[in-house]
This record gives sequence, C-alpha cells and structure tokens, in this order.
Amino acid sequence: MDYKFQRTRADKIPRAKIIEELEKVAQQHNYLEFSSDDFSKNSSISVGTVKNEFGSWHKALSILKERLKEKGLDLIPRQSRSHLIPLTDKDLFEEMERIWNQLGHRPSCVEWKNSKPKITLGTYRYRFNGWANACLKFIEYKMGTNIVVTDENVVKQAVVLREDVREQIEYRVSKTRVVPASVRVRILDRDNFRCVFCGRSPATDPGIKLHIDHKIPFSKGGRTTIDNLQTLCQDCNLGKSDEVYNK
Repeated sequence: MDYKFQRTRADKIPRAKIIEELEKVAQQHNYLEFSSDDFSKNSSISVGTVKNEFGSWHKALSILKERLKEKGLDLIPRQSRSHLIPLTDKDLFEEMERIWNQLGHRPSCVEWKNSKPKITLGTYRYRFNGWANACLKFIEYKMGTNIVVTDENVVKQAVVLREDVREQIEYRVSKTRVVPASVRVRILDRDNFRCVFCGRSPATDPGIKLHIDHKIPFSKGGRTTIDNLQTLCQDCNLGKSDEVYNK
C-alpha cells in the first residue's frame, strides 16, 4: 500500500464531473467564452472548486476547449464575442456613471455586481487593467482631461518585483516631486475619487477637476509618500496655496 500524508476528501468532485459542468455552461452561452462570474450564475459547482482542480480559470477553459474540439465544437474566444456586441469606452463610462449616481459614490466591486449592471465587472477589469484604473479613467473622462499631480513634471510607472525593490522605489519616489501612476491610483482609490476638503467628485459634480496634492508642500520638506498625498479639487487646491494642511 502506498501511504501518503495528503488525505483525499470524501466530498471531492471528480474532474470529469467538473468538465461536464463546464460543457453545460458553455452550451448555455452558445459556446461563447464565458467568465467565472457567468459560471457561478449557472452552476452548482463553485468557481473555487474549478480553480483548485485545474490551477486557474484560464487553465480550466483551456481543458474545456480541448474537450469540445474532440466533439467537433469550438469555444468562441471573448474577443470574437466583443465583435458581436462592440462596446466603446463611452458605453462603459455611461454605465459606470449610471451606477455611480445611483449609489451616490464610487461603486465597490461587490456594489457593482449587486446593482444589476448591463456590463460585467470583468469587462472593465480587462479593458482598463483593473477596477481602480477603470474608475480613474472614468473620472478623467468626466473631467475631459487627465488628473493633475501638483508639481508633477513626469509620470513614471513604478514596477514592483520584490519587497526590497518596493522599499527602494518608495524611498526614491519620496525624495522627488514625481508621483508614479501606480501611487496616483492608490491615492484616488483611498480618497474615493473625491476632494477630501469639499467632497466633490467629477463623477457627480460636472466641471470639477481633481489634483493629487502634497499635504506638506514639497518646497517645505514634504515627501512624496502615501501619507503626505491627498486628493483635492482644483478650487480647494488653489485656495490651499502653499499652506500646510493635515486633513
């Protein structure tokens, strides 16, 4: 007998059963590539079970495609699906505006899913490389311009590979006026894409423009760090001038 430390769960769903369930959902979607959210809505098997069995959702779909090919069927890629129902950035932003105004604030991922959206959360994540980035692009769309970073001359994307690399980058960034795009998104997301002074946002208040501001001005020794950065509208930022505020 081959003794193994790993115990086989009595309730483990066989791989064949999971593939059968994937095929069933594929048929329901007319063999158009479907998301994990689509699977959850149409299956009694959890997405977590699928991912645990195959390693990832992408790998699960790859196995499904191979199985369908054996039967002379194809799973139409998501890209082809978008050609059938083309969605422009304007389409995505209009739906985001509808739900944002409906809630009165930036939708969280859970709030988006619970608001019966016409466009899935995955579409935004895929188009804009993440939900926070999608919200950032929507705000800039409403403003009609890019978000200004106070004293910023160049925007650089910080690439984080390891903890020690992250610390080195944050140290270098803190000593410059440059606010990397990744940090900019974190500040806006933390402040709910609103001015921390007056609470206005381009999403709900037409004409408002947002700035990323140093609480303690860089010229007075302030650093470019998460704790020393805040979101202000143009009016509040100009009124603040070079004074030191700690919101």
